[in-house]
Amino acid sequence: MTSKAFNANILAATVAYKGFYELRRLTVEHDRFAGGSTGPLVREVLHRSDVAAALLHDPVTDQVVMIEQYRAGAHLAGVGPLLLDIVAGRIEPGQTPLATITREIAEESGLTPIAIAPIGTYLTAPHLSDEQVHLYCATVDARQVAGYHGLAHEGEDIRPLVIARADALAMAGTRPLSLWAALALAWLAGRGGAVQPGQVESAPFPQTGTR
Repeated sequence: MTSKAFNANILAATVAYKGFYELRRLTVEHDRFAGGSTGPLVREVLHRSDVAAALLHDPVTDQVVMIEQYRAGAHLAGVGPLLLDIVAGRIEPGQTPLATITREIAEESGLTPIAIAPIGTYLTAPHLSDEQVHLYCATVDARQVAGYHGLAHEGEDIRPLVIARADALAMAGTRPLSLWAALALAWLAGRGGAVQPGQVESAPFPQTGTR
């Protein structure tokens, strides 16, 4: 548990680059555990809006619906150009995480969720980004999966795949996955049951400074 007496301050913040993401260069100073202060330190942080993501599960057939698409990061990492993942999308200004994931489920899988349950809100990579992912599990009818999806003006080309639950859960140790896909599958493995009907909003962590 973090000590309440721990002090940390952002002394200065500049935008070093702005494109699809924004790179912020911060000058920070914080307490040292052994006493005293670090003095000014420079840290770089990627900034953009938060993300909503959902694992799609059909409790009737006990199948999950995942999506496959080209991911430049996976390609650059050398794990292959195609990544099997869960539905996800950026939260636009004025939208809630729940509204975002409902939209993204339709755009990326062509499905309409029957129920959406929150799993949790997580910092995806706090050593380099301030991004939070609002993670859900959505109940869907996997029999309705068909065709290819994604927004043409964003260059998306997405293929939804129906996978037996047991096969999906086994993938965590056999193939590359995004962090939030692995988290959602682990949640489903631990839960062992269907999502209850109803839609419940996910809440972000309390904010202690500007983002």
